[in-house]
Amino acid sequence: MHLLLIGLPNVGKSSIYNILTKNDKNIIHSKEGTTRDWHSDYIEDYKGILIYDTPGIIFKNNKLYLNQLNSLINRIDIFLYVVDYKNPHILFDKHVLSELRKLNKKMILIVNKDDNLENRNIFDELGISEKFYVSCSHNLGFADLKIFLSKFQSPVIENKEIDFSIAILGKTNVGKSTLLNNILGYNRSTTSSKASTTSDIVQDKFIYKNKTFKILDTAGILRKAKIDKKAVNYFSIKKSIESIKNVDLGLLIIDSQDGFDRQTKRIFSLLIKKSSLMFLIFNKIDLIKQKKEYYSEIKFLLESSISNSKNISLLFISAINKKDINKLKNLIYTKANEILFTIPTNRINSWLKKVTASYAHPLIKGKNVKFKYAVQTKVRPMTIKIFSNFSSQIKDNYKTYLINNFNKTFKIKDKQIKLFFSKSKNPYN
Repeated sequence: MHLLLIGLPNVGKSSIYNILTKNDKNIIHSKEGTTRDWHSDYIEDYKGILIYDTPGIIFKNNKLYLNQLNSLINRIDIFLYVVDYKNPHILFDKHVLSELRKLNKKMILIVNKDDNLENRNIFDELGISEKFYVSCSHNLGFADLKIFLSKFQSPVIENKEIDFSIAILGKTNVGKSTLLNNILGYNRSTTSSKASTTSDIVQDKFIYKNKTFKILDTAGILRKAKIDKKAVNYFSIKKSIESIKNVDLGLLIIDSQDGFDRQTKRIFSLLIKKSSLMFLIFNKIDLIKQKKEYYSEIKFLLESSISNSKNISLLFISAINKKDINKLKNLIYTKANEILFTIPTNRINSWLKKVTASYAHPLIKGKNVKFKYAVQTKVRPMTIKIFSNFSSQIKDNYKTYLINNFNKTFKIKDKQIKLFFSKSKNPYN
């Protein structure tokens, strides 16, 4: 069963969505038009009921504009039409409902912001017999609504297991949403030449070569100095950064015309610290005239100034070019097959013995640093635990040396290797 929250802007659709699904995925803000793309999740306790949150609908010149909702309508069984108890627009809502009824969907009315549950009957003239009065700010009225909705639950859950997850990250207006839409094959995320069009994280799935991928389009990450902590962008960027650690792969999208500037370097540093796996993607390469010279210049810049970039895949694409999208999908598919890569413990310890013998750690308090034993403890991200004396005093440049040598020895590409040092006892001491 598929339900669609629909109504005028700023009536509380996202608040209702967050309460029914028991999450805080969608940003709530007093600014009108905060939700710019649709989102979906299952209602808590009723996993057979999928609910969609949508942007406020536009009705002007006696015409209803559903925008990107057109791709959703055929999936929907029931419209949950939301109105504002404190600020009723009865005549306007009548016109909107008249147009919505032409779509032949079951209709339920939700009257939000009725903080005292007074249940005034001024909304009766909208002609919807099944209506519920709720208050999101006081969490009132939802028990009755959920009991009613439970009648529509289905034992069939459409949620397919995810094989691999991806987040698209970068500055504003670098083409993240365009890339998402072309990977999915339809206009899922709103695109615009205006910066910061994406506010909430837009999430969807696609299947490629029999694997199911979850993909997130995130808000552009601005410099701290440009962020008003009360603005929608502040919450958007916070969610973008949080998404990095919750996915298998981070795609850092860069506008080829801007190059690897200071803000992109900051985002790159975030990804290096928080992600399991990442690619660098220079988008809008079709706008660069001297491509060969540009490729060489960027590669030299990265290798000479950012040592962490040497082991990361670098792609130059145009997000509107189908061949480039297929090339990117193939690379993602390859990485999805490698994500559970494990290395036998005996090979890790053979490597450890050689690498520490060829370049010893500096003495600590006049004593040798002994690296006794190593083991892989996690695959996502790849994590290696090394047992050693002076484990808390291993120098950062030596850790970098070990990681670089590890990557070279085991041909690790794009993965962020995590090294942990422990002085715990081990049976090989």
